Parts: sequence; C-alpha cells; structure tokens
Amino acid sequence: MARKKIREFDGKRMIAAALKRGIGMDLLLKIAQVSDESGSINKQNLVKLYPWFDEVKLVVKPDMLFGKRGKNNLVLLNASLDQALDFILNKMHSEVEVGGVTGKLTHFVVEPFLPHDEEYYLCVQTQREGDLISFSCTGGMEIEENWDRVKSVLVPPGDEFRSEEIHSLLLSADV
Repeated sequence: MARKKIREFDGKRMIAAALKRGIGMDLLLKIAQVSDESGSINKQNLVKLYPWFDEVKLVVKPDMLFGKRGKNNLVLLNASLDQALDFILNKMHSEVEVGGVTGKLTHFVVEPFLPHDEEYYLCVQTQREGDLISFSCTGGMEIEENWDRVKSVLVPPGDEFRSEEIHSLLLSADV
C-alpha cells in the first residue's frame, strides 16, 4: 500500500477533531496555513483571518511534507507578526534542498510560540495491516538520532485504539 504524507496543518487539525469526537477533549487549536494561492499575503489580511497573529509571539515553518526543517534553518521561533511576515515573504517560492530533494516553498504553518523544555513525536501511518501509531518522548530536531526510542502500536482495520493500548504505548516510551 502506498504511503501519502499530509501537511502538518492538516494532521494537527485531524488529531484535534478526532480527540474531540472520541473523548470530548477540545484542544482549542490555534494554527494557520499561509500560502499565496488565495492572493497577496499582507499584515492586514492575516490579522483579519487570524486575529491572534497580532496578540502572541509566533512560530513559522514551511508546511512542505519534509523533515529536518530546524536543521535547515527553516523554523522561526518567538517572532512578532512583522518578523513572521518577513520570514514568509522572504522564503516563499525560494528553492531549498533537503535530503537530496530540491523544491520551492509554497506553504507555511503558523502557530503561537509556547516556550517548552521537551518535544514529543507522534506519527500515524495507514498500512495494509492497520493504522500504525508511533510515539516518542524525544521529538524535535533530534528525532532521527533517536529512532530507537520511538515505540509503536498497530491498530487493525475496524478496531478502536483502546485506552489500554494508549497506556501501554506511553509507558513503553518512558513518559
């Protein structure tokens, strides 16, 4: 079965919707995807669409289906709206090479900046045998160096991801 990646923006919205539907947890997700497909990118339009852009510090990164964004200086942290807008406009349509593949940046994900000491890794892959859910307490820029700490559980087609499996996965990942 072929694998198809999805953008971080879409993945986070899907997880938030599933948590709300499944266990009633509302993440109050603040996330935006910025591209120039719908016209010009400017401060007035962005604040009209996302009023919180002008109220908090921001994180900006390409939403381009590749990893190692931090290691390639493609992540802007703790930015004002003006800094975020400059970053997007300077990087939009620029050509980058990551892992031997070259392409132009066209989409960016923007979120509130939240200072933190730890990052986690979560991956959901649909396979012929079911959905493979992988998790690690060592996410972030160094995830590739810590693949041995990623733990996974397979949920067969038609089955639900039960709380015992969640508990087991978290315990095995040293949470």
